[in-house]
Amino acid sequence: MSDLLAVYLRSGGYQISLAQNSAEGIKKASTERPDLIITDLHLPDMTAVEATERLKQDPVTSSIPIVVLTAMTVGDWKSKALAAGVADYLTKPISLRALLNVVRKMLPTPSVFTER
Repeated sequence: MSDLLAVYLRSGGYQISLAQNSAEGIKKASTERPDLIITDLHLPDMTAVEATERLKQDPVTSSIPIVVLTAMTVGDWKSKALAAGVADYLTKPISLRALLNVVRKMLPTPSVFTER
């Protein structure tokens, strides 16, 4: 899924940096300082809520907007994610066009962001 999103967003003029898990994404965010992070809610090493909390505690990454993609429609994950500081919470399936519109809303000009 991340490869497909990367191809689509690259076609929209954005530069992409991918991470395989939250730990790698957090490390890349600290060094690359992306303008936006797109992540799935559930990753093997931690949830997007946990990753967001870590990123928001670090002054280097605290201002990076985070968009969560998820198939989870039950429970209070959305409220937890928003409370942690997530900028947007999108439920799958989401059209690629809708995702690009969210990215454009947050980043009017193509730029670099990290997807986890």
